[in-house]
Amino acid sequence: MTLRVAPSGVRLTVPPRASARQIDAFLRASEPWVAEQRGRLAPAPAPLRDGDRVAYLDDALHLRVVPVGGGRRGAAREGTRLVVAARPGEDPGAVVEGWYRREAARVIAPRARASAAALGGSAGRIAIRDPRSRWGSCSSTGTLSFSWRLLLAPETVLDYVVAHEACHLLRPDHSPAFWALVAEAFPGHTGARSWLRENGARLHRGPGWRWEEGLSPDPS
Repeated sequence: MTLRVAPSGVRLTVPPRASARQIDAFLRASEPWVAEQRGRLAPAPAPLRDGDRVAYLDDALHLRVVPVGGGRRGAAREGTRLVVAARPGEDPGAVVEGWYRREAARVIAPRARASAAALGGSAGRIAIRDPRSRWGSCSSTGTLSFSWRLLLAPETVLDYVVAHEACHLLRPDHSPAFWALVAEAFPGHTGARSWLRENGARLHRGPGWRWEEGLSPDPS
């Protein structure tokens, strides 16, 4: 049995044959550990507001929130602004995330297909998701999945993850041969990997993460 503690809650995974008594005993014994882990979690990010800056690869966009009554909610980029139509008093975060998901599909899909073709492979479906512990994945059927939160990271980090998953189309493992292929496909992968190890968890703080913590987006 395993437990995972995240800002969204506590997740318990049990084997099929575990009894209710065993599960209850495991949870009771794990209470101190769960309390400790929850105490370490960062506070929830502040709601996005009109005038905030949000991350977009190496750049920043200025958030412009426009209240709408019965009109359609949505978001669109206008130059260096991200204009969001939201209901009065509504947290625009969900609308903003929807825009990032669509934008991630637009930005990542052609890069993934080009990266796969450069290696002599072919990508299947390109999916955009929001996993908690992975930035990308490659299925046995050739589907490449990516986190929309890669748009909150420097562009070189996004390109590294795309190249990494494209390499899995040819080598579905993390063997020395796989990493040699990654080094050939993306020579600057070491710096991008280090950036993700050090800053990846912060991307779950949301589009305003850089300015909440005063951090630089520079991956070098």
